Amino acid sequence: MTSTTVDHTALPGIRSLVTPEGVDLRIRLAPVGDRAIALIMDLLIITGSLLLLTLGLFSMLSQFNFEAFNVTYIIWMLGFFVLRNFYFTFFEAGRRAATPGKRMMGLRVVARDGAALTADSVFARNAMRELELYMPMAFLFSQGQGIEAMITLAAIVWCGIFVLFPLFNRDRLRAGDLIAGTWVLKAPKQVL
Repeated sequence: MTSTTVDHTALPGIRSLVTPEGVDLRIRLAPVGDRAIALIMDLLIITGSLLLLTLGLFSMLSQFNFEAFNVTYIIWMLGFFVLRNFYFTFFEAGRRAATPGKRMMGLRVVARDGAALTADSVFARNAMRELELYMPMAFLFSQGQGIEAMITLAAIVWCGIFVLFPLFNRDRLRAGDLIAGTWVLKAPKQVL
């Protein structure tokens, strides 16, 4: 009998992760589609939370003599800022290293060097989301109001680089993953 070895790292989405203890693990990177669905789920959770916050604040403030719309708008903007900047960081810095959307899709964030995921890497990964996701969305929804056409074009090209970045590297990493030294893995729950 002859034994053959298969180079699993040559398979699409399969990588070798050597832990600090020297254990060579074969891991499966999360497909881009699963990551996109998880992001959409998380954005829906954020949007739903903001909607509930808005309705609750507006109904509470309308009972008093406040200008309910202006106060609700200010609090909504603060809530949007907090959720947009800390939702992903809060959940990924936790023990499960996954947002609710990632958990639903069976995904989790890990350090590419096999060490424990640090708060610095989680913060760096999610701070880049501002350039990768929220700036392009802001330009998309602003429709170039009050901005010269060339500046708008330059901004769209700049944001497009970050949006399309995963298409130009082997592991389909976002710029945030590359900077933070992280991977998003497919980690389905094991059934005993």
